[in-house]
Amino acid sequence: MNEPETMRPTEQVEAQLARIGRLDRVLNAFALVVPELARETAWAVEREGKAGPLAGRTLAVKDLLDMRGLPTGGGARTPIVEEASADSAAVVRLKKASMIPIGKAAMVELAFGTWGINRTTGTPRNPWDSQVARVPGGSSSGSAVAVAAGLADMALGSDTGGSIRIPSALNGLTGLRPSFGRVSRAGCLPLSPSMDTVGPMAWSVEEVVRMMQALAGPDPADPATASAAPLDTAAVFAGTPLRGQRLAVLPDSALASVATEIGDAYLKAVAELERLGARLVELPPAIPPQACIELAGMLLAGEAWGCWAERVERYGGEMDPGVRSRLGLGAGVGRDGLVRLRTARAADQGRFYAWLQDYSALLTPTVPITAPALDGVDESNLPFSTYTRMANWLDLPALALPCGVDRQGLPMSLQILGLPGRDEAVLALGHAYQQATDWHMRRPDMTGFTAG
Repeated sequence: MNEPETMRPTEQVEAQLARIGRLDRVLNAFALVVPELARETAWAVEREGKAGPLAGRTLAVKDLLDMRGLPTGGGARTPIVEEASADSAAVVRLKKASMIPIGKAAMVELAFGTWGINRTTGTPRNPWDSQVARVPGGSSSGSAVAVAAGLADMALGSDTGGSIRIPSALNGLTGLRPSFGRVSRAGCLPLSPSMDTVGPMAWSVEEVVRMMQALAGPDPADPATASAAPLDTAAVFAGTPLRGQRLAVLPDSALASVATEIGDAYLKAVAELERLGARLVELPPAIPPQACIELAGMLLAGEAWGCWAERVERYGGEMDPGVRSRLGLGAGVGRDGLVRLRTARAADQGRFYAWLQDYSALLTPTVPITAPALDGVDESNLPFSTYTRMANWLDLPALALPCGVDRQGLPMSLQILGLPGRDEAVLALGHAYQQATDWHMRRPDMTGFTAG
């Protein structure tokens, strides 16, 4: 459980550094911990009496975002950047809001993988089971584990095919894939530049909103943010009645691949929103989630190959073999293939946006299964991408939030998707749900990790 928020920033940092010392040798959430920077920042926040909803809160930074004077490892054995000359834009903005970076979070190498596995630098361990090593979800694996285990208050992740939402779902967190171009990616390693997003991971929608309040807006260093608007927090917290809002929900036929307990949790979650006044409309989406999986994967792989082919040539022998194999698939996409994919994507987006105009949001499970045991993983399968990749392919703001636990006590998650730029509407729905439920307040029992 997180340390009490009434602690002074310096006390909070010392408590979490001690907790990292006790737990992270097992959890492997951090690629790099920065105790002196955390202490100095906490002392400055305390000395200057800085205030605000994020002041004094600790931050795990996914290790593809630059922090000045530190390597940007990108989950690789040989760091991608030996020593960053400046903080990434996202880190700058959160530090201005008086957050305290406590470390660089571990991740899948080059952010290319949904299971959270990294054979090169180590795989973070899901903290919801002390008896069985379970996958954390990827690629923002360490970010999720750090928050879930109480090693950091909040985290930064990135999402190209579900890499914020998948680990959030498997670790009982709330995570947002913002609309493309809402948050600057300056100082962030690329994977698929037309789909990459940077976003927040925390326990609650309220915390995610406060992070987005600091993060969202234009940045000359990232042209994609030229028209980005700051987040309208009043619109999220206004308590707008759900009565009259039409929410699209999946028919039973679209839930065939979902584990029974997750399907039941999904139905209960949407029923709760109906109880709060929303009108549920059951129908298949204009673009089925499953139709986006392969197309988004091909675009991701093709663009990733363009970003990292030279690194594969130079460092391929030391790379995680799964990542190297996935990158190799991108070599066959080619320039013409990318043009065709982008044309198809634009057509799908236009069709889907016209369909979603009639609804406040589309509701799906975030992932179709809970976290499986690490030793039984088959990386050739992509179960976690079933519902997440549509957000990246279609460019939709997408929120993952806890909606239950299964018989083994493992978290289950609801996904809320909206039209581009309507992040506030998605967050408002999530906030309304969390005001009526307490799933986001549950914490893993960490005693099994500390005994002895």
